[in-house]
Amino acid sequence: MKKAFILSVATVCASAALASCTTTGPDGLSHYQRNISVASGERTKIGVAFSLNPDCSAKVVPEVRIREAPKHGNVESLRELAFPHGKGEYKKCNGTKVPTTVGYYTSDKGFVGKDRIVIRTSDKNGIVTEGVLNITVVE
Repeated sequence: MKKAFILSVATVCASAALASCTTTGPDGLSHYQRNISVASGERTKIGVAFSLNPDCSAKVVPEVRIREAPKHGNVESLRELAFPHGKGEYKKCNGTKVPTTVGYYTSDKGFVGKDRIVIRTSDKNGIVTEGVLNITVVE
């Protein structure tokens, strides 16, 4: 089963080794694209979604939905305690584990090439973000 995960919510968003661009669309949603490289067949963390209070406690754990599943792999969405990658006033929170939604991608066995996932993240505060994850799978 292909499940959702996510990146980017409310005040903070994080993921390792990603290039990104964020815009606001005519629908009022924040839209972003990220380019991610992963090794073929290896389960790889591709995103962490969290929403923090100023004291570094979690506001909520974001909900993530897959709008377009990958064609050449699988996405898992798990609720885990993880370190956020906060910016600005939230940078102080990076050493504190908080409840998050973490996404993992695993390509189909032997697949090398391009894949793509479209996700929508929302939280109970009414913040909705849509992202396109462009995945390059290498040997």
